[in-house]
Amino acid sequence: TEASRKLGISRSTLWRKIKEYNIETR
Repeated sequence: TEASRKLGISRSTLWRKIKEYNIETR
């Protein structure tokens, strides 16, 4: 479904951003 695809992409992007943010904040 489109929602599932959007969610998956959003989740991946969010995780990547959070990981990068965590590294930068550290």
